[in-house]
Amino acid sequence: MALFEKALEAKVMSTHLLIRANVSKNILLQAHKIATDFESRYSAYKDNSFLNTINQNAGKTSTPCTPQDYALFSASIKASEQTQGLFDISIGALSHGAYHFGFDNEQKASKKTIQTQKELVNYKDIELSHESIMLKKKGMRLDLGGIGKGYVAKQIALFLASKGASKILVDVGGEIVTRGKSYTIALKDPFNEGNMGYIKTSKADLSISTSGSYERFIDKENHHILNTSQGISPHHYSSMTIVQNGWNIDMLDAYATALFNQAPEKNITLAKALNIAMITTDTHAITSLFQIEKLHLKSITFGNN
Repeated sequence: MALFEKALEAKVMSTHLLIRANVSKNILLQAHKIATDFESRYSAYKDNSFLNTINQNAGKTSTPCTPQDYALFSASIKASEQTQGLFDISIGALSHGAYHFGFDNEQKASKKTIQTQKELVNYKDIELSHESIMLKKKGMRLDLGGIGKGYVAKQIALFLASKGASKILVDVGGEIVTRGKSYTIALKDPFNEGNMGYIKTSKADLSISTSGSYERFIDKENHHILNTSQGISPHHYSSMTIVQNGWNIDMLDAYATALFNQAPEKNITLAKALNIAMITTDTHAITSLFQIEKLHLKSITFGNN
C-alpha cells in the first residue's frame, strides 16, 4: 500500500523544523529524533553537551570523538578551508565569548573584548583525528550555528531516503532540501511582513540555504553573523539565499555565512568556485540573482503575490 505524504513540525535547535515525506508516522518521529539528538550533543547552550566538553578542554587536553563527531567536524573544517575562514567553526570565541548570542547576558561587545576574542578564532588551531579533537588555545570555542542546521537537514533527508521515501522536504530553520515533488519555497522579506518571492522546485534533488541579519540581533548594527577577521557584523546584505543542485545543504549552510561576510564584488568569484546560485537583498531592498548552473527548479519569482 502506497504511503501518502505526511508532515511533522516542531521546534528544535532554537528554530523551526518541518519534515514532509511519504513515510509512516513512526519514521517521521525517528527523523525528528535525529535533530533532538544533534541538539543534545552539539548545543553550545547545554552545559553538559559534548561540544561544551571540547570547549572546556581548549588549550588543555584532547577530547575523544566518535565517527559521527569526526564526520561533522571534518565537514566544518573543510568548509572553513574552502571559504578561507570567512566561515569558521571556531567563531564561538566571538559569538559566545564576546557577544554571548543566545545567552541571557547577550550584549554588544566592547572593542577591547572583540580584539582579544578574535585572536582565538582560527580553524587551523583545531587538531582533529578519527579518535579525538583538540582546540590548541585556551579560550577557543566551537560554534556550530553556521553549519549545524544544514548538517541536520542532510542527515534527516538521507535517513528518509534510506527508509524508502520518494517525496521529501526537510526544512531546518531555512536550510532546505527537496526531492520527488514540486515544492513552493517562500523567500522571506527581510524588511517587511510576508515574502519577497518564491522558488518552485522540480522533482530533482535541490538544496536551499538562507542567512539573514534580521534573524537574531542585539541592535541594528550588531546581528549574529560575524566577520571572523574583524569581529563585527557585516552589512553588505540583509539576506542571502544560495541554491545548488543535490543535497549539499550542510556545506551550503556554511557557504551562506561566508558569502554574507564578503563584499558583493568579491562574491561572484567565490560563488563560481563553489558552483552555487545567489539570491541577495542589500540594505536598500534591491534583489539580485546570480546563477552559475542550470538549477533543478521550475521558477524563481519576485513579489509577494
